[in-house]
Amino acid sequence: MRLSRRRSCSRWPRRCGNSRSGKRELPVRIEPGRVAVVTGGASGIGYALAAAAAGRGLHVVLSDVRADALDAAAGRLRDSGAAVTTVLADVSQPADIDRLAGTAFALGPVQLVCSNAGIVVTGRAWELTAADWARVMDVNFMATVHLARAFLPRLIEAGLPASLLVTGSMASVTARPGISPYVAAKHALLGLCESLNHELADAGAAVAVTLLLPGKVATGMSREDYPDAITPDEAARIAFDAVAHRRPLAFTHADRIPEVERRFAAIVAGGRQGLAADSGRA
Repeated sequence: MRLSRRRSCSRWPRRCGNSRSGKRELPVRIEPGRVAVVTGGASGIGYALAAAAAGRGLHVVLSDVRADALDAAAGRLRDSGAAVTTVLADVSQPADIDRLAGTAFALGPVQLVCSNAGIVVTGRAWELTAADWARVMDVNFMATVHLARAFLPRLIEAGLPASLLVTGSMASVTARPGISPYVAAKHALLGLCESLNHELADAGAAVAVTLLLPGKVATGMSREDYPDAITPDEAARIAFDAVAHRRPLAFTHADRIPEVERRFAAIVAGGRQGLAADSGRA
């Protein structure tokens, strides 16, 4: 397949594509009755995203790999009056994602796809097995690739405003020891989401990608480790606000941004030092 030669964009994609006129875009309106898909939706941020989507009148297609947890989560949403369809799926399997997409589009126009499933394996990078690395990359990164391949062509063809919301992490923009596969996968999501936005803008699509970068969120073990963590519902609120305004990035904690600035400043400084050294040797 040949790609059309369009002007490439050196900045974040929201300054490209349909935003080239320089006009400020209005928030995208959630259309009640349309469909939202949430993977990893049985608990934590995924469940909060599903609840937020349901609260805005969307029919939620809730997916998870854990059958009992999926049924329980769907039951709670239905008790609140939500329209919910469940799909038991392993997001690392393309066939499962294709089945998920088929179920979602059969229900009606899809407005939101949330790629939220994730796992972590701990240990030094060189001590983890190849299977450990593959599993983390499959769930945390390739799942979003599978979702993009299954959903984006049909969303583009529909021509309606729609969004792909990807749950990244502060590990998408910073690094820490002991979780190297997780950090690598989350960094890969940053590059993927930025590239997808460039491609969607060049295609003139009404679809945008937002990467959610959660800091401390009270899910699972982090509830005890981080007493100052925000709730999953607050993370979902931030995510939906970013989606509505078609922002490519959504940080949940403003106090983490200086850490990101220092990290990228160090990268730039290191590059300049290297170039200066090479120039001196020349």
